[in-house]
Order: sequence, then C-alpha cells, then structure tokens
Amino acid sequence: MSKKGKTYLKTIFLTPIRLRYGKMKYLCSNGLKDLPILKPTNKTTFNIMHTNTLAHLLLAMLLALPTTLSAQKTYSGTPERLFTTYDAYGVPYRIPAITTTKKGHLIAVADRRYCGFDIGFGRIDMVARTSRNNGHTWSADTVIQRGSGIDGADDCGYGDAAIVADRNSKRVLCMSVTGCTPYIKGTRARPNRIARWYSPDGGRSWTKAEDVTNTFYAMLPNTRTMFIGSGRIMQSRVVKKDKYYRLYCSVLTRTQMGDKDVACNYVLYSDDFGQTWAVLGGTTLDGNDSPCLEGDEPKAEELPCGDVVLSSRKWYGRFFNVYHFDNIRVNQERGSWGSCVASHDVPGGIKVGANSCNGEIMLVDATSTSTGKASKLMLQSLPCGEGRTNVGFWFKEIVPNGIYSPRAFAHNWTRGLQVSTTTSAYSTMSLQRDGRVAFFYEEDSKYNGYSMVYVPLTIAEITNGEYK
Repeated sequence: MSKKGKTYLKTIFLTPIRLRYGKMKYLCSNGLKDLPILKPTNKTTFNIMHTNTLAHLLLAMLLALPTTLSAQKTYSGTPERLFTTYDAYGVPYRIPAITTTKKGHLIAVADRRYCGFDIGFGRIDMVARTSRNNGHTWSADTVIQRGSGIDGADDCGYGDAAIVADRNSKRVLCMSVTGCTPYIKGTRARPNRIARWYSPDGGRSWTKAEDVTNTFYAMLPNTRTMFIGSGRIMQSRVVKKDKYYRLYCSVLTRTQMGDKDVACNYVLYSDDFGQTWAVLGGTTLDGNDSPCLEGDEPKAEELPCGDVVLSSRKWYGRFFNVYHFDNIRVNQERGSWGSCVASHDVPGGIKVGANSCNGEIMLVDATSTSTGKASKLMLQSLPCGEGRTNVGFWFKEIVPNGIYSPRAFAHNWTRGLQVSTTTSAYSTMSLQRDGRVAFFYEEDSKYNGYSMVYVPLTIAEITNGEYK
C-alpha cells in the first residue's frame, strides 16, 4: 500500500517481535502493522532479531531466516473509463463483457441501467464501444438493444451480456438476460428470459433480438429461473464440428430439489456457434448432476487437453470443478464431472477477503522469465479485498495436456497484479492481437453503478514479472 508517496507492507503479528530491514530496526507489538519499505520490489526481506516466543526462535534457527514477505504490486497506469456512471445519460452502468474479433478489434459491452437496478426493475439498454487499434482509441458508444421499459413486457430490459467473436469469421454472438422478472423471483411461467444477437460484420451491426428462452429452459426441466454468466463465452481451441469451434457458457439456476430451492450451476455447449445448445455432463438434469451445487455466477474455460473448468463465484474465493472427457478425440460428449472444490480449502488455493463477486477465468500462452520455457497460464480475476474492492489477478501454471482433478486444479495459485485500489467488482478479459490482455472491470462504486474501466495489461504485469 502507499501513503504520501511511501510504500508500506501491511503485516499481522501474532506476538511481539523485533525485525531488521536494511539499516532500520523495528520493535513490533502484536496486531496489524504497516512496515515502511524504502525500495519496493516484488519481494522484501526482513530479518528476525528477537521474539518472545520459543516457536519463532526455533523457526529462525531451523530455517536460517531471513524471512521473505511479499509486497503486493498494484497497477500504476491510468485506466480508461469507457462508460462512467452518471455521465450525460444520468444513469448507472454495470456488467462488463469484452471480446476480440478475427481482425483484432475489441468490442466492450455494458448495461446502461435507466431503472437503476438489475433486470426486472425496468428499462436497461445494452451498449457497446469498439477499438480497432488494441485499445488506444475507442468509438463513440452505440446501442446494441434498447429496453422498452414497459412494465410486464418481455423486452422491458436487456443486460448481463455474455459475448464471443468467432476466431475464423466475422461473426459475433451476444447473449443476455431480458424481460421484467428479477432472477430470484423467476418461475417457469414467468422466468428470467434469455435473448440472442449476432453481428455478421465484427460488431458493426447487429441482428434484432431473438427470444430463445424456451430453448434454454427445455434443457433443464426442473429449473424455475436462470441466466448465463456474464462476460466471456469461451470458444474451444480443441473441439471443432463442421464450420465452428465449440462454444462453452455456464448458467446459474434455481432448481427444485425435493422441498428445497437450490442454486445450481451447469455448463452448456454449442457446436453451431450458438444456434443450439446442450448440457455438458447432464444426466438427471434435476440438480443432482449439477457440477456445482450452491454455486453462484459461473464461468467456463478449457484446459489444453480439452477438459473444461467451471469457476463459480463464492465467498472468499471460487468454486472449481473439472469435466474430464473419456477420450476427446473419439467422443466430444462423453465424460464426467469431478467433485466441486472451494478454492480456499486447499493448500495454496485462491483466498480473498470477505466478498462474493463475479470474475473471469482465461488460459493464455506465456514464457517463464526464470527458465525461458514456453508455458500455459490460467488467469483468474476477482476482488481481493474486504468487500468488493481491490480487483486483481491470481495465476497458475498449467501442465500442457495434463489431467487435473478439481482439487489439483484448485491447488497452488499465485497472487498477481492488483489492478484496482478502490471499490471494484465484476471483471472480464480477452486476449488482444498485440498479445496484451484487454481487462474490463467495474470500478468506483456510486449509487448502484460503477464506471466501466478498460486496462491493457501484459502477461509480465499480471504475473509481477514471473512470466512474459
């Protein structure tokens, strides 16, 4: 953290202890302390001089301390606000989605919430801005779809966009929640509705909204309400059928299981670029086959071997599960889910402050700066602070073609760059043509909205120099 131009390391001491840092000495009582650091680096070393506890003394002897404590790096650039809450329209914005087209153009989408709240409370328009030069400049905003604002109408509002651009054509698919019913109040007769759009020309124009609600609810007969996790629809790098590589998205549902109304996640896939969908690993479709019971807003990503990861929102971290195909070269439908794991319950797993928030998961190519070897990295973004604050990254090196159980996948993540130092919430990302990550997130909470902020980041920045 920084105060008046100085950098401090926030540290909790469970017992009084004496430390030496360079030529400076500290006598630290127990509790939360801020230790000043003269020359901030990724790792700052303190020597233990004296402690009142035998345990610390033995530890110092056995490990020949110095003790290494990591100072958290934060983003030092200037984020670009693509949509600012209470701008000329006088309304809040929320829910980022971003994709990169075949030509390398960026399309950033958000909710313009005239009603001030989520779907079900009134008019919401879905708006977009585009960049043709890796985020250096952006177009004026355009409206993909206007909500009617009519109480009770299926087109009352459109929001919580999920988007993907086909890597081999100009087509772009966008899905969203629509209608007049809040998620938690949805019923089979009056559910959260689902809409679909296509752009045939890389985001220059869009088709009219198609209501595809019945298609999705027919797949999950015990579900009373659902929506697709906003942000990024994932396109496979492994599975291709006819013209298109497979798409994966994930849904949050409320499903009746006996006398209980349970939150369930499912992953859906499409082999025709979003025209038709099926449930990945669905068997009973009654909640008992959900890869994540009690999950929240979910995302999907693909491992290098073609297996699929589910990452779901939860307090203090993420739920993770992995779908393993029996033999993906022979059959792209047959496989099974593992057992869902909470990230903060495993050694080295992702653990953050007291918040529950949507984030993004994405696999990228990288090079280890220590060995020079090519690597695969999984990135996970989410708020890292207490409450919805301090959006940043965690990362984990993935073994090419390695087979991961959910628990193995949840192990041993590393804290990466902290992008925001203030209130911040939902985030998503896409890989730019120039190799940087287009990071699009909510920052600066204000009256039910946030500013929608874009930051281009290198792999070296995200991993604090461990990879490039």
